[in-house]
Amino acid sequence: MSKRWPKVFRDPIHNLIVFEDNPCDRLLLDLINTREVQRLRRIKQIGMTELVFPGANHSRFAHSLGVLHTARLFLEQLERAGGTRLPIEQRAFLLAAALLHDVGHGPFSHAFEQVTGTLHEAYTHAIIHSPETQVHQRLRAFDADLPRRLALYFDEDAAESQRAGDLPAYLSQVIAGQLDADRCDYLLRDSHATGTNYGNFDLSWLLAQLRPDPQGRRFYLTRKGLSAAETYLFARFHMYRTVYFHKTSRAAEVMLKLLFRRLKELIDTDKRPADLPVALLNAFSGQMCLTAYLDFDDHTITDLLKKCSLSSDAIVQQLAEGLLNRHLYKGLDVTEPANGEEGLAQLQTFDQRVKELLTSRGIDLRYSFLEDSASDTPYEPYQPDAERPGRQIFIENAQGQIVEISTLSDALVQLKKTYTVIRYYLRPDLRDEVYRIAAETLRGKTS
Repeated sequence: MSKRWPKVFRDPIHNLIVFEDNPCDRLLLDLINTREVQRLRRIKQIGMTELVFPGANHSRFAHSLGVLHTARLFLEQLERAGGTRLPIEQRAFLLAAALLHDVGHGPFSHAFEQVTGTLHEAYTHAIIHSPETQVHQRLRAFDADLPRRLALYFDEDAAESQRAGDLPAYLSQVIAGQLDADRCDYLLRDSHATGTNYGNFDLSWLLAQLRPDPQGRRFYLTRKGLSAAETYLFARFHMYRTVYFHKTSRAAEVMLKLLFRRLKELIDTDKRPADLPVALLNAFSGQMCLTAYLDFDDHTITDLLKKCSLSSDAIVQQLAEGLLNRHLYKGLDVTEPANGEEGLAQLQTFDQRVKELLTSRGIDLRYSFLEDSASDTPYEPYQPDAERPGRQIFIENAQGQIVEISTLSDALVQLKKTYTVIRYYLRPDLRDEVYRIAAETLRGKTS
């Protein structure tokens, strides 16, 4: 890398992401250049979505840089508004947490987590905590206690006060809240990559309205930020409906999970496919060390698909070939027919008739016909018994009081409801018969 400063990344969302010649930025660049962070270049941000939106092949590396940049913008605005500058140790803690928040992600987003049985947050914790990783070594070279403090921040079992350490409470929400650097970046980035406009909102104006509250418990928005905040929340709502829960990309995710399930089943019954790498055998057996986990990326799984497409096991072969060449399972949306007691009874009848038909033909239901549901609550208002009530969005009202945003916005009432999509996925060759049974048994619209 050149010795000339500043160092600059050109980004399609934020334009220039700049690093200056100071201790904090040098640490961040050192972390960016570790093998654990560079691995994120080989992991797509939104998994199988490029099968629907061809431009959606952006990486978790680009997103991580974007979160770091956005967190810096949050921090700088809150410092200006509060009239104080954060000490370098706390500044490094916050920005390193932003950069490393996804460093433990496995290939193809969350599908791989179901194979290993471990959430990506646990691997993030392990990467930071393990003396064997370059991330740990760079953090320790900056501050001997920084790896322990950052690992604790990503420990889901730790109390909120322990996780944040000596970081002011309002700044811990920059990384993990309902208005945070992570969501701000992925909405804008995913919207850009998919070619949709649903995730767009006015980040600059939203940031300009940020203020730390007098007690330092949280940040809030001035009254001028209400419309921008509403747009931000509706952007998240529409991105889930149109992109993240898209029927076809969900079909690919279902197939990948089924492939992993089938491979695990074969391994558990000593019928493992030939030429399957030992590391993958360990993954599907639930025995995987951190070093082996870090060898996995999207390329590893793509290579696995190629091998599996030649498998003698018919289920493995069909699933792998379908994923490689976009011959995907068909989706039947039953969200509307599932509403109400009568609808649920009809759905049960539909489910039973299809399963009886497939069973009579000797078809394995587990890999041919299955239900899939996805849910999201676009905005969760204050709950007195919630573990982390400070993560809601707060705004200044006309009297100058700081209140939870939904008390001022009628538009957000609908966003407090959980949005659920219920679908059945089935092999393409079964479509006509299953759709016929659906037409005979289900009221309401199916698609």
